[in-house]
Amino acid sequence: MEISKTVSELVAKNGDALTYTLTLRVTGNTANGVQVMDPLPGHLVYGGAGVVPAGGTFNWDASSKTLVWSWTSLAPGTYLLTYQAAVDLAVTSGTVITNCAGLTYSGLASSKSACVSTTMASLYTVHVGVYNEAGELVKEISVLQMSEEIDSFSVFDSPTITSVHGSVYIEVKGEKIATWDGTNQAGDPVSNGKYYLKVDNVDGFGTVTSVSQSVLVNRSIARVQVDIFNEAGEIVRHLYSYADDPGGGTLENLQLSSSVLNPSASTNGSVNITASNGMTLVWNGKSDSGSVVSNGRYEIEIHVTDGKGGEQVVSRGIVVESQNQSLTNGNVIAEPNILKGGRTTTTLVVESNTPFTLVVQLYDVAGEKLGAPQPGKTGSNRAEVSLSGLSSGLYFAVVNLINAEGGSAGKQTARIVLLR
Repeated sequence: MEISKTVSELVAKNGDALTYTLTLRVTGNTANGVQVMDPLPGHLVYGGAGVVPAGGTFNWDASSKTLVWSWTSLAPGTYLLTYQAAVDLAVTSGTVITNCAGLTYSGLASSKSACVSTTMASLYTVHVGVYNEAGELVKEISVLQMSEEIDSFSVFDSPTITSVHGSVYIEVKGEKIATWDGTNQAGDPVSNGKYYLKVDNVDGFGTVTSVSQSVLVNRSIARVQVDIFNEAGEIVRHLYSYADDPGGGTLENLQLSSSVLNPSASTNGSVNITASNGMTLVWNGKSDSGSVVSNGRYEIEIHVTDGKGGEQVVSRGIVVESQNQSLTNGNVIAEPNILKGGRTTTTLVVESNTPFTLVVQLYDVAGEKLGAPQPGKTGSNRAEVSLSGLSSGLYFAVVNLINAEGGSAGKQTARIVLLR
């Protein structure tokens, strides 16, 4: 017994109805316990089946999208099974839809199969974008390759965006094709006003046809900026977010999920910064450069600018205890710190259990930089510094501690006296 399969269209468009034909050929003796299973692949919607050959039963299982034909026995001969399925509207051009059926019967060692493929035609490039009232492109949402021109669409759930996380989506013949979240190309919320969702259809000859619908943006947004300071008062990290303006209560009951943060380069230790209105920001213990900050106490300062320009500021303290760092004892030692008898070099040492790479910049008493920074050996906590060419006097060596992740763990200063 053999099975083969054909389809009415080898090239199709979105929404096309396809007719599939299965041919069963029984040769020799009667076949017993015959069953044919045909699971529909993605992008096909079941439409209905034709007449079942005498003695057989048919079942459509909607949960598994599978057609099943069964016979107790089939005498020698040829039998045709047909059914219809439509191509959905979400499939893009160039997609190949392969549909396979399987045959089993008594005495067959392994099932037999028959497959047929349909390729989606490429007729239109569809651009979906958002434009302001001046006709300027605010954001391109998506570019689709479609086999059918889009001449109308619906906007759901409402044509108005009223919150910072609100959105609208475009639906074409029951299929969602694009979503706009009220942001511009840079990802920032757009200002209030009327906007247009526009669909441009470009055919193979470059001809463009368009259809659009208006969307209203009407919301009050608070801009949230978080500055994280180290003990020296330097900002090590900036965080930004937006929240619906609750009318002055954005920073009420501001909480940190933990008062101690334990980050590392290989783990996702973090602290959540939350407010009663649902605003949440996350700090993972890393600086703007992406490196884990050094251990110590940090100040998290939150600024909120409401929709009317008013500002609130709240700060919270947190301690960082990284798993791969320990604090220095605060001592930078120049060995020696007085250079005389013709000596012009010294060694700067930072006392720490953590390996730091020292980068030293020399300054004179007027605060002027002297030469280029002088780096020490990687991870040695030491740096050789040369004062060659300088005249006698007092100098300051500012030591930048670079941790294993490449970030700065702070700066410390040592005094050096040069006597010619």
